[in-house]
Amino acid sequence: MNVADFMQWLAIARRHPLSALCAGICLFCALVCWYIYGNMKWLDLEHRQVMQDTELALASLISGPSVRQELAASREVTRRIEDNLVIEDNLAENLWYFYKIEQQTKAHLVELRPVNAVASDTKAHYKRVPFSIRLTGTYEQTAGFLYAIETGPRLANITQLTFRRVEPDSMNILLDIDLELLGKK
Repeated sequence: MNVADFMQWLAIARRHPLSALCAGICLFCALVCWYIYGNMKWLDLEHRQVMQDTELALASLISGPSVRQELAASREVTRRIEDNLVIEDNLAENLWYFYKIEQQTKAHLVELRPVNAVASDTKAHYKRVPFSIRLTGTYEQTAGFLYAIETGPRLANITQLTFRRVEPDSMNILLDIDLELLGKK
Protein backbone atom coordinates (compact mmCIF):
# COMPACT_ATOMS: atom_id res chain seq x y z
CA MET A 1 0.00 0.00 0.00
CA ASN A 2 1.46 3.34 -1.04
CA VAL A 3 0.54 6.99 -0.54
CA ALA A 4 -1.71 7.11 -3.62
CA ASP A 5 -3.83 4.21 -2.33
CA PHE A 6 -4.09 5.88 1.07
CA MET A 7 -5.23 9.13 -0.54
CA GLN A 8 -7.84 7.22 -2.56
CA TRP A 9 -9.23 5.62 0.68
CA LEU A 10 -9.29 9.02 2.29
CA ALA A 11 -11.28 10.45 -0.61
CA ILE A 12 -13.82 7.61 -0.36
CA ALA A 13 -14.16 8.24 3.38
CA ARG A 14 -14.85 11.95 2.69
CA ARG A 15 -17.52 11.10 0.14
CA HIS A 16 -19.20 8.57 2.42
CA PRO A 17 -18.63 9.76 6.02
CA LEU A 18 -21.34 7.60 7.61
CA SER A 19 -19.94 4.43 6.01
CA ALA A 20 -16.44 5.37 7.15
CA LEU A 21 -17.67 5.92 10.72
CA CYS A 22 -19.48 2.57 10.73
CA ALA A 23 -16.39 0.84 9.35
CA GLY A 24 -14.26 2.43 12.10
CA ILE A 25 -16.69 1.36 14.79
CA CYS A 26 -16.77 -2.19 13.36
CA LEU A 27 -12.96 -2.28 13.35
CA PHE A 28 -12.87 -1.05 16.98
CA CYS A 29 -15.45 -3.65 18.02
CA ALA A 30 -13.48 -6.39 16.25
CA LEU A 31 -10.33 -5.39 18.20
CA VAL A 32 -12.25 -5.40 21.51
CA CYS A 33 -13.74 -8.85 20.73
CA TRP A 34 -10.29 -10.19 19.85
CA TYR A 35 -8.90 -8.87 23.18
CA ILE A 36 -11.79 -10.32 25.23
CA TYR A 37 -11.59 -13.67 23.44
CA GLY A 38 -7.86 -13.77 24.16
CA ASN A 39 -8.54 -13.24 27.86
CA MET A 40 -11.45 -15.71 28.15
CA LYS A 41 -9.25 -18.52 29.52
CA TRP A 42 -7.70 -16.21 32.09
CA LEU A 43 -11.13 -14.87 33.07
CA ASP A 44 -12.49 -18.42 33.32
CA LEU A 45 -9.64 -19.40 35.68
CA GLU A 46 -10.24 -16.29 37.77
CA HIS A 47 -13.96 -17.08 37.92
CA ARG A 48 -13.28 -20.66 39.07
CA GLN A 49 -10.86 -19.43 41.76
CA VAL A 50 -13.40 -16.92 43.05
CA MET A 51 -16.08 -19.64 43.11
CA GLN A 52 -13.80 -22.00 45.10
CA ASP A 53 -12.99 -19.23 47.57
CA THR A 54 -16.69 -18.50 47.93
CA GLU A 55 -17.48 -22.18 48.55
CA LEU A 56 -14.71 -22.42 51.18
CA ALA A 57 -15.95 -19.28 52.90
CA LEU A 58 -19.50 -20.61 52.87
CA ALA A 59 -18.35 -23.98 54.28
CA SER A 60 -16.43 -22.26 57.08
CA LEU A 61 -19.46 -20.10 57.88
CA ILE A 62 -21.66 -23.18 58.03
CA SER A 63 -19.19 -25.14 60.18
CA GLY A 64 -18.46 -22.20 62.50
CA PRO A 65 -20.75 -23.29 65.37
CA SER A 66 -19.39 -26.85 65.36
CA VAL A 67 -15.81 -25.55 65.38
CA ARG A 68 -16.66 -23.36 68.36
CA GLN A 69 -18.21 -26.37 70.15
CA GLU A 70 -15.11 -28.47 69.44
CA LEU A 71 -12.88 -25.66 70.71
CA ALA A 72 -14.91 -25.39 73.91
CA ALA A 73 -14.76 -29.18 74.39
CA SER A 74 -10.99 -29.25 73.86
CA ARG A 75 -10.54 -26.38 76.33
CA GLU A 76 -12.64 -28.29 78.89
CA VAL A 77 -10.55 -31.43 78.42
CA THR A 78 -7.33 -29.42 78.73
CA ARG A 79 -8.63 -27.78 81.91
CA ARG A 80 -9.47 -31.18 83.42
CA ILE A 81 -6.01 -32.49 82.52
CA GLU A 82 -4.38 -29.44 84.07
CA ASP A 83 -6.50 -29.86 87.23
CA ASN A 84 -5.40 -33.50 87.59
CA LEU A 85 -1.66 -32.95 87.23
CA VAL A 86 0.34 -33.83 90.32
CA ILE A 87 2.74 -31.50 92.07
CA GLU A 88 5.99 -33.29 92.82
CA ASP A 89 6.60 -31.41 96.08
CA ASN A 90 3.12 -32.26 97.43
CA LEU A 91 4.11 -35.75 98.58
CA ALA A 92 1.20 -36.26 100.99
CA GLU A 93 -1.45 -35.69 98.33
CA ASN A 94 0.42 -37.85 95.81
CA LEU A 95 0.65 -40.78 98.25
CA TRP A 96 -2.96 -40.30 99.38
CA TYR A 97 -4.04 -40.84 95.77
CA PHE A 98 -2.68 -44.40 95.91
CA TYR A 99 -4.06 -45.02 99.40
CA LYS A 100 -7.56 -44.05 98.18
CA ILE A 101 -7.24 -46.63 95.42
CA GLU A 102 -6.09 -49.16 98.02
CA GLN A 103 -9.24 -48.51 100.06
CA GLN A 104 -11.48 -48.88 97.02
CA THR A 105 -9.93 -52.11 95.72
CA LYS A 106 -9.07 -53.73 99.09
CA ALA A 107 -5.57 -54.55 97.85
CA HIS A 108 -2.79 -54.14 100.43
CA LEU A 109 0.02 -51.68 99.71
CA VAL A 110 3.19 -53.29 101.00
CA GLU A 111 5.48 -50.56 99.74
CA LEU A 112 4.82 -47.16 98.21
CA ARG A 113 7.66 -44.80 97.61
CA PRO A 114 8.43 -41.91 95.32
CA VAL A 115 11.49 -42.35 93.14
CA ASN A 116 13.90 -39.58 92.25
CA ALA A 117 12.78 -37.95 89.04
CA VAL A 118 15.11 -38.16 86.07
CA ALA A 119 16.00 -34.81 84.55
CA SER A 120 13.44 -34.30 81.82
CA ASP A 121 13.53 -32.47 78.56
CA THR A 122 13.31 -28.71 79.08
CA LYS A 123 10.90 -28.41 76.13
CA ALA A 124 8.38 -30.78 77.73
CA HIS A 125 5.24 -29.10 79.04
CA TYR A 126 4.81 -31.59 81.89
CA LYS A 127 7.03 -33.27 84.43
CA ARG A 128 7.13 -37.01 85.07
CA VAL A 129 6.83 -37.93 88.76
CA PRO A 130 7.91 -41.59 89.26
CA PHE A 131 6.65 -43.98 91.95
CA SER A 132 7.44 -47.55 92.91
CA ILE A 133 4.55 -49.61 94.28
CA ARG A 134 4.41 -53.11 95.72
CA LEU A 135 1.03 -54.55 96.66
CA THR A 136 -0.56 -57.86 97.46
CA GLY A 137 -4.06 -59.21 97.20
CA THR A 138 -6.21 -61.54 95.21
CA TYR A 139 -6.23 -61.41 91.45
CA GLU A 140 -9.41 -59.30 91.46
CA GLN A 141 -8.00 -56.86 94.01
CA THR A 142 -4.66 -56.35 92.25
CA ALA A 143 -6.32 -56.16 88.84
CA GLY A 144 -8.78 -53.61 90.25
CA PHE A 145 -5.89 -51.56 91.63
CA LEU A 146 -4.13 -51.63 88.28
CA TYR A 147 -7.35 -50.75 86.45
CA ALA A 148 -7.98 -47.84 88.85
CA ILE A 149 -4.52 -46.45 88.13
CA GLU A 150 -5.02 -46.74 84.38
CA THR A 151 -8.48 -45.16 84.36
CA GLY A 152 -8.11 -42.75 87.26
CA PRO A 153 -8.07 -38.98 86.98
CA ARG A 154 -4.28 -38.80 87.20
CA LEU A 155 -2.42 -39.46 83.97
CA ALA A 156 -0.18 -42.45 84.67
CA ASN A 157 2.40 -44.22 82.53
CA ILE A 158 3.29 -47.69 83.77
CA THR A 159 6.95 -48.25 82.96
CA GLN A 160 7.39 -51.69 84.54
CA LEU A 161 5.01 -54.32 85.86
CA THR A 162 5.78 -57.70 87.41
CA PHE A 163 3.50 -60.08 89.24
CA ARG A 164 3.92 -63.45 90.93
CA ARG A 165 2.23 -65.56 93.54
CA VAL A 166 3.26 -64.90 97.12
CA GLU A 167 3.39 -68.65 97.82
CA PRO A 168 2.87 -71.49 95.32
CA ASP A 169 -0.40 -72.66 96.88
CA SER A 170 -1.67 -69.18 97.84
CA MET A 171 -4.30 -67.19 95.97
CA ASN A 172 -2.53 -63.90 96.78
CA ILE A 173 -0.50 -62.14 94.12
CA LEU A 174 2.46 -59.83 94.65
CA LEU A 175 2.41 -56.98 92.14
CA ASP A 176 5.39 -54.65 91.57
CA ILE A 177 4.61 -51.51 89.58
CA ASP A 178 6.93 -48.73 88.48
CA LEU A 179 4.95 -45.81 87.10
CA GLU A 180 5.15 -42.15 86.30
CA LEU A 181 2.42 -39.64 87.00
CA LEU A 182 2.20 -36.56 84.85
CA GLY A 183 2.92 -33.46 86.88
CA LYS A 184 3.18 -29.70 86.65
CA LYS A 185 6.52 -28.27 85.75
